[in-house]
Amino acid sequence: MAMGSGSDTASSYSANVALVAASFSPSQPENMSYGGDYEGVAAGADWAMDRYSAGVSWAYYRLLRNGAEQYGIGDLSVHGQVAVVARHDVQAGVLAAFSAPTGNETYGFGMGHPMVMPALYGMWRNGPVELAGSFGYSRAITSGVHVHGMAPLVDPMNMSELSWSVGGNVALTPGIRAGLRASGGVPVGSMPGVDRVVGAVRVAWGSSRVETAAEVQGGFLGDPFNIRGVLSTALRF
Repeated sequence: MAMGSGSDTASSYSANVALVAASFSPSQPENMSYGGDYEGVAAGADWAMDRYSAGVSWAYYRLLRNGAEQYGIGDLSVHGQVAVVARHDVQAGVLAAFSAPTGNETYGFGMGHPMVMPALYGMWRNGPVELAGSFGYSRAITSGVHVHGMAPLVDPMNMSELSWSVGGNVALTPGIRAGLRASGGVPVGSMPGVDRVVGAVRVAWGSSRVETAAEVQGGFLGDPFNIRGVLSTALRF
């Protein structure tokens, strides 16, 4: 779940598109005998006004697993955010996301059930440096008949987990920023799960209207990919 500032104007909008590519191997327990790669394109739209923001995103994937190729959409995701504290140097608030099971669970494109994901977040800025973090709880909305560990293959998480993220970036020039981040989850409750940790390095460049970012991610614990790259562009109106 991305954390961002609200808009100082009456209302603002943005559209974004991201390309993702990843490889995974059967050496990771979560994959059993599954090895291969996947590529996808994700599109999203966001709205912001004062302390409030909301958005929606959806992705389409090509997945190659053990020589079998499939194509399909992922789960539809919507999110909202409210900044309780909103100053130039400090921002803190609450955010929540919800995903609908539009992706095919059998092929590894979706969870197979809705998910609700509330969290608290905070950001701090000092000159060119920005630090951010979040902590939340993610839970499957399910009858309890269907259980599994992490899913889906293209964007894994547990059915019930405590989620977290930390990161920071620094402005190298007025139009270029670079940073590091880490995120993960710890399974809780009676549902099966796996500890997961992802680390990433990110470079972003552009202006206040158009920004492009490149990110390389590594699945250090639990997540079923070796390496994943994301290239995204956002246009603000």
